[in-house]
Amino acid sequence: MTTRSSPHALPIPGRRRRLGPIWITTSAWGLVLIIGLVVAAFAFLLHRGDPEGAARIANAEIEAALERDEQVLERVAVRQRYWWDYYRQTHGVLAATNRRLIYIGVPPEPLLRGVDGPPELTQASFPYTRPLEVDRGRVFLGTARGVTLIGPTSRETFAVAQHELPRLDSVLGAVTRKLDTLRAVVDAERRATEAAAAAARRPIYHLVQPGEALDVIARRYGVTVDSLLAWNALPDTRIRIGSRLLVRQGR
Repeated sequence: MTTRSSPHALPIPGRRRRLGPIWITTSAWGLVLIIGLVVAAFAFLLHRGDPEGAARIANAEIEAALERDEQVLERVAVRQRYWWDYYRQTHGVLAATNRRLIYIGVPPEPLLRGVDGPPELTQASFPYTRPLEVDRGRVFLGTARGVTLIGPTSRETFAVAQHELPRLDSVLGAVTRKLDTLRAVVDAERRATEAAAAAARRPIYHLVQPGEALDVIARRYGVTVDSLLAWNALPDTRIRIGSRLLVRQGR
């Protein structure tokens, strides 16, 4: 006689107990594999570069980029990060010269090597003759100390190592002194221009000396004899020694 199983029969307990440990073991190994892949990918992308080698290259490039009579006053080793390659740092040198602030950076090696050749360097220049804003503080999402330079057409952010902070202060101090000097020169030129303009607006008088004639005085000041006659209410061209003549009207 055939025995039919009841639809309400309970499942065999032994089978479910055997499936549980297998699923847990498989999930654990899968999690370990995922974590390993993430760590490997992060280690592959993270590239701190060669700060010393980059500094040698950058310093050589800075010396080659100097113009005639341009001299480096202070310099500091810095590093940059870009949003498209955030975990791979670009190392370089930021230098203050007597004319500008110049940066040369050596990007990290590419993830996929192409044709061997010299590295493509990063360069930025901030002449002192243009507006320059210096923002010193935390950079790279607050993870490092450094400075952000904001010019008319560019913005560059640099981080420095803790032991390089005094050198950064020296660089920024040199920049501040050069900017202050240029501002003083510009202010002096502005004041001189304003004084010259004010002087040009004032009337000019001439004290008649022995032997001088009205036409000679007119040629000296670039005016006509008729103008001198009108401005000084003279009846004719005869003038007396020691008389004070208006030779240029005020504006």
